[in-house]
Amino acid sequence: MKLSVATGGISTACGLTYQATAFAGDHTSDLETLEATASSSATKLASVYAKNPAWIYQGETVGQIVEDSVAMLNACGLHRSARMLSAAASRRASGKAR
Repeated sequence: MKLSVATGGISTACGLTYQATAFAGDHTSDLETLEATASSSATKLASVYAKNPAWIYQGETVGQIVEDSVAMLNACGLHRSARMLSAAASRRASGKAR
């Protein structure tokens, strides 16, 4: 359940980011809100990853889902959330999970 909510939240935040930035103008406020939303979802995903990155969800490991999510967040411009998720995965991979 947590994985579904997390991946759905990341996808939605990226979709809304693409919509918000489709036209010229100052999008700072919109992007801050979307970063907060994406960060919350990324935190949920990171918590599942910390338990076991080898778990399978919809045919992919949680580790693969994290990699895909980091790439998606970077592609849509939500870099802060991407860095947070990547750092959480790196901590776990290096044996320093919290």
